[in-house]
Amino acid sequence: MISRSARLFGLSRFEFAVAVALIGVLMALALPRLADSRVAARQVQLKMLMATTQATVNLFRLRCEAMPLPPAGEPRCGQVLVQGQKVVGIHGWPAASADGIAIAVNSWGDTADIDWRPDRIDGVPALRVRLKTGGIAGACEFIYAQAASPGAAPRIELTDATCS
Repeated sequence: MISRSARLFGLSRFEFAVAVALIGVLMALALPRLADSRVAARQVQLKMLMATTQATVNLFRLRCEAMPLPPAGEPRCGQVLVQGQKVVGIHGWPAASADGIAIAVNSWGDTADIDWRPDRIDGVPALRVRLKTGGIAGACEFIYAQAASPGAAPRIELTDATCS
């Protein structure tokens, strides 16, 4: 005859129900925290993209100032080499265009998750720089507005960092 302890291999229905309930409670507690961490990660990614854009703008400006003055009538720094890419400039700063600041920032690495949309801010050409959603609702964007005049600098402003 087989002893009683040798016959018990699995869980009883009650033990199984308790295990499923515990797993459900743990999942209910963990999922909101996971969503919060994804939002925080996107916000950090957006701020890093803004910092990269600012650094690229500064690099463009330094390279522009190091160039010899163009002949009279030609624009200063109409094109500057940044990371091996020809970047179009306006008023000595990167233009708000695909061949301006967008190509300069893209030259630093993979930016497939960035959406560059043309815009105008106060009559000045601009690019709305947005992180693609990736299944998450909510905007995550800033604006790059090119220099409005020869003495002005471009504007980089956070417009929405909810990223939720």
